[in-house]
Amino acid sequence: MHVRRPPLTAFIVIFAVALLVPTIAIFGYEDGAQYPYLEVDTDNKITTTFLFEQRNDEHSCRRVLHEMARRIVSVCQSCEVIESKCLGSLNPEQRRLLSAEPLDSPSARLENAIVVYKSLDSEAALAGCKESERLSSSTLRCYGPAEQRPLRNSPEPIRLTAVLASLWFGLVTLMVSWIACLFIVRFPSPQTAWSMDDVASGPQKFHQTPTPRMGGLAILVSLLLVGIVPLPFNSHRFSGEEYGYLMLAGLPAFVAGLSEDATKRVPVMIRLFATIVAAVFCAWLLSAVIRRLDIPLVDDALAWTPLALAFTAIAVGGVANAINIIDGYNGLVGGYAILVLIAMAAISAQVGDVFIFCSAIAMLGALAGFMLWNFPKGTIFLGDGGAYFVGFWLAELSVLLVSRNQTVSPWFPLLLLLYPVFETVFSMYRKKVLRGKSPGQPDGLHLHMLIYKRVLPLSYKENDSPAHRNSRVSPYVWKLALCSIVPGAVFWNNTIPLAFFACTFCVFYVWFYRRIVRLDIPKWLSSKDI
Repeated sequence: MHVRRPPLTAFIVIFAVALLVPTIAIFGYEDGAQYPYLEVDTDNKITTTFLFEQRNDEHSCRRVLHEMARRIVSVCQSCEVIESKCLGSLNPEQRRLLSAEPLDSPSARLENAIVVYKSLDSEAALAGCKESERLSSSTLRCYGPAEQRPLRNSPEPIRLTAVLASLWFGLVTLMVSWIACLFIVRFPSPQTAWSMDDVASGPQKFHQTPTPRMGGLAILVSLLLVGIVPLPFNSHRFSGEEYGYLMLAGLPAFVAGLSEDATKRVPVMIRLFATIVAAVFCAWLLSAVIRRLDIPLVDDALAWTPLALAFTAIAVGGVANAINIIDGYNGLVGGYAILVLIAMAAISAQVGDVFIFCSAIAMLGALAGFMLWNFPKGTIFLGDGGAYFVGFWLAELSVLLVSRNQTVSPWFPLLLLLYPVFETVFSMYRKKVLRGKSPGQPDGLHLHMLIYKRVLPLSYKENDSPAHRNSRVSPYVWKLALCSIVPGAVFWNNTIPLAFFACTFCVFYVWFYRRIVRLDIPKWLSSKDI
């Protein structure tokens, strides 16, 4: 029986209503997030800056400022308060003060605030910091310039308005991505000559008709639009400036991948290098640098900034390339990335990182709009541009989540991204060591390809079309990926169980791969109900 598809107008009306609800709620529910900010001049030419952690409303913020100013003047009669205000949102430099990132000036960490000592005489500033530590109780400790600083131990979950704002972002990116894919699929003539993925053009091609590889462009457009729109929501602790930096940093990875989609002649090393450049760019703009792995000696080595920067850039480039490698079947990367983003959003909500939460939801919405066209029929592909950009986004949010939140174990994002990372490392070992081939040479022996070739034939149905068989690979991979994503989300702040589950997943992957290669397929894989 033919089922009539609802008209586009009805879809737009339903979307508009869904968009209106969180918009009204955001402006109807006042978020009182405020950060007390105080600057004091001392008699020895040192300016002391106090930045307190969030207060729930402006009244409590003003009370903190008044009490702090009173205490300072009572202790130091020559001191003068030169600025006192409540900040509704923090810029990237102010957020850096509350992070664990080293600062250029001496600083002290209080129980609920950061104190920075600035002076034209750097030695005087450090002496003032040390003197404050000596005169105060044991709760204040001075940290010199470029010295790693601790974070608070009890992060505050994000507020309701930030959740509503992120829902708004997700709905916008979903709609824009869906519409952009609609135009690419239905009106392909302007980009047919250079964006179509031909049939059987390589060992990793399994589609039956020429298909546009422009899904990444739809995702990029939707994320760019939502970066322009959310200016009214800056009071809800979402930094449009940080979001813009993240988008800007990701452009080299997207452009390199898009060039491959257009020309089919860009070597993988060039694309990898472009993504590494993007990671360095992001480290410069957002201080996105991995400085800890919770491994003795390794963390000491990563305290050296050049090494930490190099390690971060290679890790981000490797993740982006790994995402591109597993992009072989309808919905595989899109569905996997959505699972990762859900886990990432859940943990960023718990630690109160609104920027990462909203950025994750925005990408999740963009991928959902793309998936409506990509899965199960595969009418549009991500392409290398989309795969590298999505991989970059996942990798950078992972780096930022760990670098900005000390309570998050660095093994948490590793568990989230372990499937594509280990797939890539294992494939390099298989090609170079076992087969004596170049690791960069494509072949048809990736796990998802073996599932298509050796597992699915055991459960083919008579009326299965090639497109349907193609789309049936992704659920197998999603379930495999959940074996690492779920433990990661459960033990996100505990390194020991995370390391255990990482090792367990790697062992399980190798066992699973060997069973398929030897045609010793587990019976539970051959069920026609999967």
